[in-house]
Amino acid sequence: MGKEQKERVLKEYTNRMSMRGIARVEGKPLTTIYSFIRRKGVEAYAYLLLLQGRLEGFTAKATVLDESWTYVWARHGQKREDLWIWNALADGVPFFITGDRDYMTFSFLQDPLPESRVYYTDGYSVYQVLDKHVVGKEYTYTVESYHSYCRAHLARLARDTRAVNRDVGIVEYSLALLNVMYPVVYSREKTPLNEAYLKGIHYIRSKLI
Repeated sequence: MGKEQKERVLKEYTNRMSMRGIARVEGKPLTTIYSFIRRKGVEAYAYLLLLQGRLEGFTAKATVLDESWTYVWARHGQKREDLWIWNALADGVPFFITGDRDYMTFSFLQDPLPESRVYYTDGYSVYQVLDKHVVGKEYTYTVESYHSYCRAHLARLARDTRAVNRDVGIVEYSLALLNVMYPVVYSREKTPLNEAYLKGIHYIRSKLI
């Protein structure tokens, strides 16, 4: 595939098109589309991990945290396994991790987060370990909007979807692609943290395509 088609495929995928639909539109075998999207997702995920490491030295004015649900293996029945996506918006910059809805998974999300002056969450018990912690659903609307944004852009996260996540990796790689192809900062205020993030994402996007 040429550069323009590669970019178009990634945009289609991060605008809720299924891989099968992309294959039909682009006139490519499904296996080609799947391999390309997964490979680019792995690259985007790796680049984001490196960027997060560079952002650890910043201090966020505020961080909002919440978790959302999806599944792997099967949509219904005994084979279905629940998967939780933990999201944090540090000065509007998205950080995520997938796993169980427990403290261990939350601790993996905490590790790369920049220090924050205040943390906003709902009343879920695992968040009680946070210092400078404010509880209230009225404070978490931004991260809930981010959940909706992800579901609107990725077919495999939509609640009415026929797409099935065959493994955890494809969920993480898809979120990484979305963050790179359509970067969004959920903050009206520019801060050193979110400006450094957007600069880093611009570089990642240039390397990805």
